[in-house]
Amino acid sequence: MSTDKSKITAAAGAEDSAAQAVAEEEAAKKETDVGTYTHTFRKPFIHQGHTIESLTFNWDSLTGADHCAIENEILMRGRTLVTPEFSSEFLCGMAVRACSARDDKGIRILNADAMKAMPMRDFQGICKKARSFLLRAGS
Repeated sequence: MSTDKSKITAAAGAEDSAAQAVAEEEAAKKETDVGTYTHTFRKPFIHQGHTIESLTFNWDSLTGADHCAIENEILMRGRTLVTPEFSSEFLCGMAVRACSARDDKGIRILNADAMKAMPMRDFQGICKKARSFLLRAGS
């Protein structure tokens, strides 16, 4: 009996997730198509000696090669990628590649470790903008 209840609960959860995905796609299509996004942190974010107050992401600079590289990185970690728009790992990789911030030596200050070390609110905000960009691109 509990197995049947678990299946029903899982099916309801999947339906809720699907409905949420459709709602997010519709909302993204209504947003202004912006090729760049600047995220301002509520409190400066400090990671590996860098104090970061804001980061700019140039989504329009990304190419098909970037998409394939991000996907390959995920696959090399033994994970399956079904829908990039709803994969936090894909969106994280996308943000890292789109970020224009460099240190005084020209080296990227944003990497996957830095993204994952961010406060959740900031991480989610950046991923949401990446997701919106992808969803608008697919329309």
